[in-house]
Amino acid sequence: MDSKQTILVVGLGRFGVSVCEKLAQLGQHVIAVDIDKQRVEEVAEVVEYCAQLDATDEDLLLKVGAKEADIAVVAIGNSVEASILATAILKGLNIPKVIARAQTAIHGRILSRVGAHKVIFPERDAGKNIAETLVNPWLSAFSAIPGGGVLVGEIEASPGMVGKSLMELEFRKTYNGIVLLFDRKGSRFLPRPDSVIQEGDRLLVAGTDEDIAKMIEKKDKEENGK
Repeated sequence: MDSKQTILVVGLGRFGVSVCEKLAQLGQHVIAVDIDKQRVEEVAEVVEYCAQLDATDEDLLLKVGAKEADIAVVAIGNSVEASILATAILKGLNIPKVIARAQTAIHGRILSRVGAHKVIFPERDAGKNIAETLVNPWLSAFSAIPGGGVLVGEIEASPGMVGKSLMELEFRKTYNGIVLLFDRKGSRFLPRPDSVIQEGDRLLVAGTDEDIAKMIEKKDKEENGK
């Protein structure tokens, strides 16, 4: 799984705080900043480091270690101008991934133009879900079944799966998930226990978020030869 990352969150309104809380729960190193002292104080017990500053001041961002961040989330919601300026500054610091919150479609297009790698709309995307996809990018390829706590998504067959049937693999026991469909060169079919996985096959799988996380971890280890 992904190692601990340093994530800078700029703007501590309700959305920004939600992202901070979830990232902290996921064990990430969070740097949280806001121009409002009270908002900063409210997250002081949640994150590893927080500071009151104007995020449109590059020198102040550098002082809190913004340049060392793996990811920056611009969650400013009360000033379009500030969010655009902060996004441009963070992009200029060569942070690998800058994610910016947009209030409108036009605002979103401007954020993209000044350097945001990804633009999000909180009205559509919950802060907690976004936080989880930062830490576990594979989550973006899965969909949640409402009310069931189950994720469904496609994975590519790993080396450890190829040439073996679902029965031989004891797939559910080994990979913590259920195979719903095989996708072989664009042709989909329901697998049987004796269906053999071939190189290039894609599998539609289902499981709880914990089960899927374990599956991805095992799959990554196989692909990396560990």
